[in-house]
Amino acid sequence: MTGTKSGKRVCVIGAGIAGLVTAKVFKDDGFDVSVIEKQAEIGGVWTSSRTYPGLRANNSRESYAFSDLPYPPTADNYPTAEQIRAYLSGYADRFGLRPLVRLSTEVLAVRKETTPAGPDGTFRISVAPVGRSEDAETLEFDFCVVCNGVFSQPLVPEFEGQELFAGPVLHSSQLIDPGLVAGKRVMVVGAGKSALDCAGWAARRAQRCTLVFRSPHWMAPRYVLGRIRTDWLITTRFFELFLRYHRRTLFESFLHGPARLLVRAWWRGWSRVIRRSLRIPSVLVPEAPLPAGFENIGIGGEFYQALRLGTLDVRRAVIARFAGGDAVELDTGEMVAADIVVLATGWRQGLPFLDPALLSRVVRNGQLWLYRHIMPPGVPRLGFVGYASSTACQLTSEVAAQWLSQCFRGELNLPDEPEMENQIGRVLQWAGEVFPGRNQGYFIGPYVTHYLDELLRDMGLPRRRAGNILSEFFAPYWPDRYRNLSEERRRTGT
Repeated sequence: MTGTKSGKRVCVIGAGIAGLVTAKVFKDDGFDVSVIEKQAEIGGVWTSSRTYPGLRANNSRESYAFSDLPYPPTADNYPTAEQIRAYLSGYADRFGLRPLVRLSTEVLAVRKETTPAGPDGTFRISVAPVGRSEDAETLEFDFCVVCNGVFSQPLVPEFEGQELFAGPVLHSSQLIDPGLVAGKRVMVVGAGKSALDCAGWAARRAQRCTLVFRSPHWMAPRYVLGRIRTDWLITTRFFELFLRYHRRTLFESFLHGPARLLVRAWWRGWSRVIRRSLRIPSVLVPEAPLPAGFENIGIGGEFYQALRLGTLDVRRAVIARFAGGDAVELDTGEMVAADIVVLATGWRQGLPFLDPALLSRVVRNGQLWLYRHIMPPGVPRLGFVGYASSTACQLTSEVAAQWLSQCFRGELNLPDEPEMENQIGRVLQWAGEVFPGRNQGYFIGPYVTHYLDELLRDMGLPRRRAGNILSEFFAPYWPDRYRNLSEERRRTGT
């Protein structure tokens, strides 16, 4: 499993989007790659066991691709879960990744063996078939890349009296059987994309569906005013100018300083366009205009269409308790009858396999402590890819994998550990200000080109990737702009 290339053995934990592209980049760079995947199939959050019916990507097929493999022209503009699985499967086949992946295998422990001379040493990684820890074996690697994702564990709250409820209480990722909602009274809890997707889908099949939510989140249409595809407008450098990054150019400092009234008008205008395009009722409009709440924004309008059909109710409330049988009491005092409750309450990130000594370097006070969202200071052979969750996660994961591979090859000049610490602290402070709902340190959201520019600058590669200034700032930054980074890196390193 670990091969024979001493000094070049790398373990990739996870075979989702981040894990697959990391395996491909490291394989091309001459590493001996082994991928450990807990699920029975590749795909991460897109595996068939984790996707609810009707699920589509927030992204278009142009933006939700790797740089060197576009989606087939038969795929929908916004791919379905089935189409994404087929794409990832095709990616693994095209680039010879399947022989590297060990499926249905769980990582139980990751421990770093240091040497007397310094931190460089081997990782001892304990793995076992899922559910068979007694058959564990220990593998040795020179490097370890964690790609298990920031949506690795369902966040399932518990409610008073839940054991008295007559029907099932499921996380949204478990709603994979249409028969669960057919003809039933369905309650969906949450206000994010998953909640609205599940409620909109259930409303067309259920006897009745009720969405219960604490506060609404913004949703963006796939087409602005029914005509213009939204990603053609928002996945651009120009759009990002109106977002306040932690490192700004002189023009951005002016825009977010003396010209901040212009920025405020821009976002109020966008908020009005979104509400008009989706015909969002008042009860589902967030109190603050964008960019507030950007960390929770989703794409799609099927929910609002279902709402207008009349088989979907909304309640701005929270579950107070399960009152027995089919009764669910809300904090407003209202009783709602339900046969099934779907908790679209999100995910939490978990690293249960990291040795405490490693975990203390990676997580501090509940926040991920990673330089460039990739590397913990003081542990130079451990990396994380996919931990800069963004609106273009395939692209940010791919470029992060390039950055990490160059680092592991000893070709990247990094600041010293105190400077890394300072920069991480500054980034986390900024994240807490602009993304208060996701200040754990793994979310960059729409700041895609800003983040990629930092990685490319580190690698000594050109940040401007289009043919001219107009295309650079006003055309969408599709992943193929970043194609051939491996070749560019190698030319720079020679």
